[in-house]
Amino acid sequence: MPTLYQILGIRPSATAEEVRRAYKQRALETHPDKLEPGASIKEKERAERSFREVHEAFVVLGDVEKRKAYDIRTHIPSSLSYQKASDEAKRKMEDRAEWQRQQQERRKASMAEIREQNRIAMQKARERRFKAAEQATLVKNMVDELLQLTPEWEQRRLHVQQVN
Repeated sequence: MPTLYQILGIRPSATAEEVRRAYKQRALETHPDKLEPGASIKEKERAERSFREVHEAFVVLGDVEKRKAYDIRTHIPSSLSYQKASDEAKRKMEDRAEWQRQQQERRKASMAEIREQNRIAMQKARERRFKAAEQATLVKNMVDELLQLTPEWEQRRLHVQQVN
């Protein structure tokens, strides 16, 4: 009985990418739909069986844990079979860690930018309030001066209030 590696036509030291590529190729070669329309029932059954074997081989060899277990069961030296797979897993973990670090830096930069925008907005709001308070004080002083210059305005205002 052929090993899963033989079914896919790969070496035990093949990488995950090589396993995937071999599966795609073998699946296309063995797919029952590739048979001639006039193929016999036995040929169709043989093609289906072959296609299932290819798929099962990929399911096992495409998963690192299942591949390790298969290699242990079949006594294939572990250094050959998944050493490259573990190297690839390490590389993927390093890539993920780098991606995560970059995302964290982007978030920090984004938050710093938002904080700066908020600081600027708060400063502008303070300046507007200060300017409005200055203007209110200026208007009040002007009205007080006008009332001092023309005392009859105050008398008229009081008279209007009494009438109302």
